[in-house]
Amino acid sequence: MSDVVRPDDVRRGNRGRVISAVRTNGLISRTDIGRETGLSAATVSTIASDLIAERILVRPRASGGSAIGRGRPKVALAINPRAALVGVAMFQINHVAAAIIDYAGNIVGQVSRNLPTLEAGPDQIRASLSRCLDDVLQMAEGRLSRIAVAVQGVTDIGGTRLLWSPVTRARDLPIGQWLEEAYGVPASVSNDCDQMARALNWREADVYGPNFAAILLSHGVGMGLFLHGRLINGTRSSASEFGHMVHIPEGALCRCGRRGCIEAYAGDYAIARAARGEAEDTPPPDLIEPPDIATIARAARAGDGPARAALAAAGRALGTGLAGLYALVDPFPVALIGGGTAAFDLIEQPLRDALGGTMGGGDARDITIDCYPDERPLVLEGCAIKALLQLDEDFAATAIETQDA
Repeated sequence: MSDVVRPDDVRRGNRGRVISAVRTNGLISRTDIGRETGLSAATVSTIASDLIAERILVRPRASGGSAIGRGRPKVALAINPRAALVGVAMFQINHVAAAIIDYAGNIVGQVSRNLPTLEAGPDQIRASLSRCLDDVLQMAEGRLSRIAVAVQGVTDIGGTRLLWSPVTRARDLPIGQWLEEAYGVPASVSNDCDQMARALNWREADVYGPNFAAILLSHGVGMGLFLHGRLINGTRSSASEFGHMVHIPEGALCRCGRRGCIEAYAGDYAIARAARGEAEDTPPPDLIEPPDIATIARAARAGDGPARAALAAAGRALGTGLAGLYALVDPFPVALIGGGTAAFDLIEQPLRDALGGTMGGGDARDITIDCYPDERPLVLEGCAIKALLQLDEDFAATAIETQDA
């Protein structure tokens, strides 16, 4: 039995392809949209005219064509920044931030607040997120159409709840529901490392294309993983908890309460613990100020043995973890993100040595590794991309749903 393709599904898909072509290219002519999407000139013209009438696309300027050339000049189309606003927010250790993004992807306003997350209960977390969004909304004209939130921790697969986080003692927080009730628009919740990976895939697809990992090196160690062009999550949760894969069974104490995790060697608290010569079962402290990995790296470069050993151990833990992944899915490029990248020159060789003795051998040892010292812009950018692409899908279906009504 063959599937029946409804005309509405075709129109929705074609509208979506046109919007996607414009968003991806920034400025693009109808001719080039047809070339990129495979749609006929008549179909592109009809859809583009509809989207302009709906104020989803605009014609900012003419391009191509010459005043004395033959034929009509190409007319560029672009995303209309005034079509909608999306809100993005970030909840990390002792930090909450929010931004308003217009439909073209421009930042309209941005704010951040300190919040002692380990002491904060659900009501305080909810209020802090709302205050940030309220404050930044005062910088914008219009109402929100969608909200995307990135959290440091594990979320449910439906993207509505923070199930567990190392930055707060509160559990199973319905953040999506809170924000939908407060603002009356769809809200999604996702892991912050997933959003870092999404941002890199969007801005640098030539390097971070269908297969790569974005690894956070900060107070924790996390991963956003792309395979075959898709973010990889678990069956019930966001998963991809690279930092909590076992490196050494019954080894160093991790802040998750277990022993031997990759994070228990490569997290900044673990590096600081080893550099100070403390025992591996010394409990990780509640974070007030993060350890300064740059200072530890300078000591290691100056010949400090414990500091150098601590960073080498971090590199081995990361390399061993990646080797385990590569045995399953083959080598891929890696982006290291966060404060831990300040010591990359001391981490890199132990990491690559750990890869060199694994299946894949030289291929794994020679992977591309790039460093990004500040994770927060990537987190917010990834959230913005997620919300805007979801809004594109909404707009692709809007006219059809209106006709059906």
